Amino acid sequence: MGSARDPGAVAWPDKMITQAEAFAKAAKWPVYVDWESLGTGVNGIEVTLRCGKCTGSCGQLRRGGAVYNGSLDEMLSMVLRHMVQAHDVALNTREASASGT
Repeated sequence: MGSARDPGAVAWPDKMITQAEAFAKAAKWPVYVDWESLGTGVNGIEVTLRCGKCTGSCGQLRRGGAVYNGSLDEMLSMVLRHMVQAHDVALNTREASASGT
């Protein structure tokens, strides 16, 4: 089990959506990276992944010298979590595709 600084592997909810479907859905979502200087040098930077629709935070990527959520899986998970929690986006793509919506 990981910690907040080292969360470990991301578990994909296979019953709802595959990793490929998640990537396709998140790839269409607008995001950008925002940074703020907290001091001097590289260790004084905070980097945040933000939503391009509401400017809300999807997650922290770096604070000072500590790098968080650096893998593609972790960033994808942050974007999907934000889509669901902040924008009520459904992740049941199989059901939507089957019904024609």
